[in-house]
Formats: sequence, C-alpha cells, structure tokens
Amino acid sequence: MIKRWSRSLFFKIFLWFWSVVFIAMVVAVLTNNWLKKDYNRAATEQEIMQLVTMIEQERANIAEGRKLWRKTDPGWNLIAVPKDLLSHLPQALEDFAEQADASGKVLYGQQGGWLLIGPLQHQGFLYLAASHAQWFAVFEAQDRVLVLLAALSVVTLLCLVLVWSLTRPIRQLQLAVRQLALGNFDTTELKQVKSRDDETGMLAAEMVNMAVSLKRLLSSHHQLLRDVSHELRSPLTRLQIALAIARKKDPQHSLETEHNRIERAVGQINNLISQILDLARLQQDELHLERLTIVDMLRLWVEDAELEIQQKEILIEWQLPVENLSANWDWLLIERAFDNLLRNAIRFAPAHSTIKIGMSAKTETVELWVQDQGPGVPEDTLETIFDPFSQVDQARDHASGGYGLGLTLVKRIVELHGGSVVASNQTPGLRVLMTLPLLKK
Repeated sequence: MIKRWSRSLFFKIFLWFWSVVFIAMVVAVLTNNWLKKDYNRAATEQEIMQLVTMIEQERANIAEGRKLWRKTDPGWNLIAVPKDLLSHLPQALEDFAEQADASGKVLYGQQGGWLLIGPLQHQGFLYLAASHAQWFAVFEAQDRVLVLLAALSVVTLLCLVLVWSLTRPIRQLQLAVRQLALGNFDTTELKQVKSRDDETGMLAAEMVNMAVSLKRLLSSHHQLLRDVSHELRSPLTRLQIALAIARKKDPQHSLETEHNRIERAVGQINNLISQILDLARLQQDELHLERLTIVDMLRLWVEDAELEIQQKEILIEWQLPVENLSANWDWLLIERAFDNLLRNAIRFAPAHSTIKIGMSAKTETVELWVQDQGPGVPEDTLETIFDPFSQVDQARDHASGGYGLGLTLVKRIVELHGGSVVASNQTPGLRVLMTLPLLKK
C-alpha cells in the first residue's frame, strides 16, 4: 500500500513541487549572500567620464568625521574629502579608496552596500561617485548576472521535466481517444503509459479495457446485423414464392391490388436487408483500387438513371472542370455512393426542375456534389442525416421509401477512401458534397 501510494501522481507532484521550492530557496539565499560580497574592478572609460562630469557639474557632499555633510540622494552622489584626510570618509568608502590607491587605478565596485566609482584627485580633494546598491546593480557587475541566470535555468529545467513527465502520457491518452473516436481500437501506443504505477497508468489501463470492450461490442453488433439479415432472407424468399403461387391461383386478378401491396412491402424489406448487409461489409476496410477517369464515370452513372430522369423531365446541369482527371478509387463503392446521392436528388426534386452535378479539383483532393431543387432538410439535421436509420420528419421521410441507410453508406464509403461528406441547404434544395483524395500511386 505504501509503495503504491509513493508512486501515485499526487505524491509525485507534491514531492516535485516542494523539491523545486526548496532548491529555489537555497539558491536564492546563497545567491543573495554572494551578491552582497564586496568586489571591485578597473573602471571603464565611460564610468570615469561619468565621475568627471559629476565633478564638473555637481556640488560635492563633503565627508568629515566618518560622516557626510548632507543626506545622500537616490542614484549617484558626488563625495569629496581632502586628499590628506582620507580617514574622514565612511569606513566602506575609505577601504575602497585605499584599494584604488594600492592598485593605482580608478576602480568600480561594491563596498559595504555602496556602489562606488573613483577616486579622482582635483584641486586638493579626492572625489568618488557613490550610490546605495540596488537590486539591479547585479546587471552592472561583470559575470555576476550569470549566477542568477544559472539558478533560473536550473529551476526552469526542473519545472520543464515535471511538466513533460505529466503531459506526455496525457497527450498519448488524447491521441488514443481520438483514434477510438475514428473507430481505431488499436491501443498498442498506450503500452508504455499503462506500465506506469500512478493514476495516469491506471487511466490508460481502463482505456485499454474500454477499447477492448467497445471492439467486442461493435463486432457483436455487426455480426448480429449480418445474422439477422441472412435469417430474414429465407422467409422473404418463401414469401415471394407464396406470392407467385397466389398470383397463379388468381387468374381473374381479383386480388391484384393486395398482391401488389404485398410485393411492394417485400421489396422494401429486401432492399433494407441489402443495405444492412452492405453497411456491415463496409466495416471491413477493404478497398479494390483502380485508376479510371472521373468525368467519364460520372456521365456513365447518370446515363444509368436516365429512365427516372426522363419520367420527371428533370434537366441535368453539369459543372465540370476542363481537365479530365483520373483517380485511384474503389469504383464500385464510389458508384454506390454517387448513385445514392443522384437517386435521392431525383426522388425529392420537383418535376421539370434542375439537378446540378459538379466536380472541382484541388491539389490532392476532388470534390463531387449533387444538388437538387427539392425542399431541403432542417438545419439541425444536416449532420445527423448521415447517421444510420436517421429520418427527417418533413419532406424526406419514411414515406418516400428510404430507411435512413443510404447516406450512411455514402459517408462510410467516402471515409474508407480517406475523405469527408457534408450536406448544406441551398436556395432551393439540398447539396451533398463528397471530398475524396486522389489516392495517387
């Protein structure tokens, strides 16, 4: 229990946080003590000119009896003492002046809490520029700022390691969730995260179990659809045989209306079963790719629907590019998707109206669309119409002969090719656009 608690994410964050705080405090104390130490160096020409300018322009603050005649101002102050009365300077300033005399140079440095420049002799006086040391003085000292940068770098590095150790498995979990949403149940990427002994590892283990359960549930669902669909085929076949026998036993056609109604119902159920089986087969992610010319195939598919188009006297308006592109697709599936869109458009288009069929090419994708002049669909159902068994309550309802699987098949076929499909209301009508990659070899 203690071992597991010590490996928990809570304990790691707590321990890491206090370790960083402790290290930062120790570094801050040591750095502060080090920065307070006295130092000096040869003054630069600019610093010497600063002192000369002060001698020429400012009134000096005279030192006497270890004290100054007046209170120092913020910033730099000009301090003067007779050259033979050096002992009248405050102790820190006297020590600095003696070090400068010993070195034979004009110095810049820190002494007893003062920043000092000098001394220079002028008309029997020694002059120094003095300022109380401020926090920013560290940036004026050679190489001392590197200590602060080093301390900040250490703390920053520790924080980066902590953040990286926490966010890396979370990003892996995020990627795995995204793959689950796309239907990919492969969780091998979570193997390393799952091996962690903290809360993140426990969450990864739960996610792996969830992925396994979802995959098993989805497989069972698909298998159930296939089994039920196949089992329904047998009684449907017997019903069709019985209907044929009933028609023969009714040479007077007195029950023809009832027989036709039964035949339509059997056909609808048979069509529904075919769509369910097609949807189940499309879950296998298998494509038989072939390179063909897109425009030629579109025209061929429209010709196949010529009978329905002529019955409603619909005009086809083509919107095609000049370039005749070819694509590497599974053309049987693309034909199924396009045929669904075209026949939906024919079904809901008013008589004597126009259906627009278009194509536009981009760098690596092709857009195909079909647009009718029908009633369209409610805006809040533009995304849900691609869900299985989705029905629109207004013009495009169950009475039109659909069961809400046609657009689901379209979406699945397009996604198998790595594309996308969207629907949008026009004025008037509905436009369904498929975006497909060219899948160049």
